[in-house]
Amino acid sequence: MITTIGQLFKIEYGQKEYHNKEWLEGTEGKNILVSSRGDDSGVFGFFEIENKFKAPVITVQGYGTIGQAFVQEYDCSVDDHLLVLIPKDKLTMEELYQVAFQIRLDKWRYRYGRGITPDRLSIQKISLIESKLSYDKLSKKFLPEKSKKIKVLENKNVKLIKVNDLCDIQKKTALPQNALEENGTPYVTTTSKNNGISNFVNEEPNTKAKCLTVALNGSVGETFFQFDDFITSGDNAVLTLKEKYNPYLLFYIGAMIKNHQWRYNYYRKLNLSKLKKMTIPTPYKKGNIDIDYIEKITKNSYGFEELKKFF
Repeated sequence: MITTIGQLFKIEYGQKEYHNKEWLEGTEGKNILVSSRGDDSGVFGFFEIENKFKAPVITVQGYGTIGQAFVQEYDCSVDDHLLVLIPKDKLTMEELYQVAFQIRLDKWRYRYGRGITPDRLSIQKISLIESKLSYDKLSKKFLPEKSKKIKVLENKNVKLIKVNDLCDIQKKTALPQNALEENGTPYVTTTSKNNGISNFVNEEPNTKAKCLTVALNGSVGETFFQFDDFITSGDNAVLTLKEKYNPYLLFYIGAMIKNHQWRYNYYRKLNLSKLKKMTIPTPYKKGNIDIDYIEKITKNSYGFEELKKFF
């Protein structure tokens, strides 16, 4: 069936209240806010906000990564850099992904000076075919299973602790990756994908595994837990625990640092001085960090069963 997007969807702009996101600091929660970033389905973060759009919908970036289209499988809020495609009649998940894919194929038509508007998008022709793939079967095959929740009693004794008091923070030096031949050592850059790994090279690692990398350039503030020995350059900060290695605490610190990512961008860089002074909320019990509490909330995280094998 050949039709147009306008015939299948009501097209709206996102929400103006999320044009500036600074006021969201300290409101972290469970509800999704979608922005104009080009990966991770455009998810900016999770906050205690009211969801406006009921899933499934398609979000299309009018600015930023123009033309990037994502199917949103969960209720969400959307900032005003995006268009939201709301199905007029029920469409299957397979059909929604066909539409999103065809929008991406057409994104070459747009650029910074010629953004996507509801009128321009509504007349785009698309073709829907009967899919031989099942979204439900594919998602079960590739997505981690949800683990059983561990009972966690809330810890209200929380202190703001400087990252520098928890971790040793340093920079490394390395040859540019394009000066090295390909081989088996992970080269961690400032990309926001694949755990920060851009390539595998024929050079000895300059950093041991089981630490955090924080991007100071590129995808500023992007934080990853590194499972293997690797190479990185001065564009990343490398964080290791001052005390005995504890993967649960290190994951927690990484998640808290990433919550500050909205503060920085290509023009407002993060540096070692700012990172050392950054404070993160840390649960305490009887004068010490509540490691038991941190371990339980980490184990309750989606996908933990896939991660724990690398601890």
